Amino acid sequence: MYIKTNRYQQFDSIEIKESLFKEFNLPNHFHETYCIGLLSTGIKKCVIEETSQLIHSNSVSIINPYQIHSDKNIDNEDCLYKMIYLNQDILNYFTKKITNKNSENLQFTNELITDSVVIASILDFFNDIDNENLLENKLKNLIETLIIRDFSKENCIIHNVNNNAIDDSINNARLNFADKIDIQKLSDESKMSKFQFIRYFKKKTGLTPASFILMHRINRAKSLLLKGFPIGEIALDVGFYDHAQFCKFFKYYTNISPTEYKRNCNIIQA
Repeated sequence: MYIKTNRYQQFDSIEIKESLFKEFNLPNHFHETYCIGLLSTGIKKCVIEETSQLIHSNSVSIINPYQIHSDKNIDNEDCLYKMIYLNQDILNYFTKKITNKNSENLQFTNELITDSVVIASILDFFNDIDNENLLENKLKNLIETLIIRDFSKENCIIHNVNNNAIDDSINNARLNFADKIDIQKLSDESKMSKFQFIRYFKKKTGLTPASFILMHRINRAKSLLLKGFPIGEIALDVGFYDHAQFCKFFKYYTNISPTEYKRNCNIIQA
């Protein structure tokens, strides 16, 4: 196993990650960012919102924020993956610079991309990776390439919260993820039976309420790990009972331990 993550002070919430795994099987999960990935070697299976696809070497896949997906290698051979994680604000910023329009919340196609220019734009991030001065130009080039080559759709709603009972529960779960998970209370507030609530919640989000809350806890924990907080303190802060429970779920959803995640992340100062 090998993993290296770079984060940059200039643009908050950007991660550039290179990882090598022989065996991995990540369950349904989501990210709050766009995930743009190039598989350099190997082959893996990815299921995005119940649509399965095989990702082969020298191909690019893009996951939009909050899209439910799972990943698994299928032959236990080495998979070398290069990933770029961008938050929505940064993408909107560059989209406006490129198009001169307030085109917010772009959603990219989930189809496999083999375009050589896109691949070259991603590989460019991994050249001189510690030089933050080049980051803005690299970001602009990549986003411009994806837009010009028609791999994006404008003004798609990525994560919308409506004013009905189940959406209110989803919003509350997202905002109060550190609280104790009480499915009965959530279902009572939605005026549904417990089993109805779980069924409708999963239909809406792709995850059970418990998994949805766990994913928000893990995502919050990642940001705290990179700020240097002790693991035991993070575990309690994001809603886990103790250090052991936190480490168990963190590894289940990320394939590495919190300590490994923190050790393999390089913060690039401006």
